Amino acid sequence: MALTERQKLILTAIIYEYTQREHAVGSKRLQEHLDIKISSATIRNEMAALEADDLIKKLHTSAGRVPSYEGYRYYLNHLMVTRHATQRDVQAVIQSFRGNFHEIDDLFDETARTLSNLTGYTVLILKPKRNDIRVSGFRLVPLEGHQLIAVLVTNDGKVTSQTFKLPNEMAAESLESMVTYINSQMVGRPVNDVLRMMQSDELPTQMSRMIKTPAAFLQLFGDVLARSSGDTVHIGGRLNVLDFSKQTDIANVKPLLEFLTSAEDVRHIVSPTENVRIRLGREIGEPLLSDFSLVSRGFVMPNQGNGIIALLGPIPMAYSTNVLLTDAFAEALSRKMIEYT
Repeated sequence: MALTERQKLILTAIIYEYTQREHAVGSKRLQEHLDIKISSATIRNEMAALEADDLIKKLHTSAGRVPSYEGYRYYLNHLMVTRHATQRDVQAVIQSFRGNFHEIDDLFDETARTLSNLTGYTVLILKPKRNDIRVSGFRLVPLEGHQLIAVLVTNDGKVTSQTFKLPNEMAAESLESMVTYINSQMVGRPVNDVLRMMQSDELPTQMSRMIKTPAAFLQLFGDVLARSSGDTVHIGGRLNVLDFSKQTDIANVKPLLEFLTSAEDVRHIVSPTENVRIRLGREIGEPLLSDFSLVSRGFVMPNQGNGIIALLGPIPMAYSTNVLLTDAFAEALSRKMIEYT
């Protein structure tokens, strides 16, 4: 459809005012804030034309108008003014990260929290899904009270650890041969292959030659392995969805919160695009998110693929600002990833 320049101004103004106040917008309010001088009657005529094109709609409780789904989509496709993140924008984001991050997962958690705090929305970050994660090293760190920390490092930079307590009759030194065996035989192998070895008789048989009761150690090693290969959503502001969800019944809210923490489910609604992508309501393809908008963009993890950062918020949002923020944070992550190669 073709809109006049005046209709474009009025539609943009209605979207801006509704995003700011979340109240239906009337002709008098528009007359006060438009950059052009036109009468209320002319504004009402133009609003009637926009309503006829299904770009705005009237609420029963007010004489004003609110944007429709089609109005938002027209705005995003034709009217929104935004820009790509500049070097200064990206550097400002990098400087906002607090602390040094030895693990990539810690950086992603901090990024999600920071962007969520800036926007008030929910932020989701996914690493590339990989099936070739390999064991880089395994060690045991003794603690007080007959406790140990099992530490597994994989080639994607992830460090997975788990604390456990040795049986009183077992000395930590008795496990050294098992750790040595794991590092000599398992380093460089895919985690999934090692897990399959554990499910067969191969690895338990090898372990039994070094320790009389390897079952507890094998369980520990298996748990750490499984966690190291697990697909994780790094999420910031998870409960923020409750602020703009139309669902208030806990029975309906629980599935939404569970969905957001499932990496498999989130991967169905996002993809690592080079530029920022915006989807509204039904475009997302998930009934639980029919009241939301999703702003997402990919970022580069060298030698691994592309991760995804996504901003989940209400359909009435300041898109221009949030597109810029998503772009800047994605580019900042791409720059930071170089430090982990």
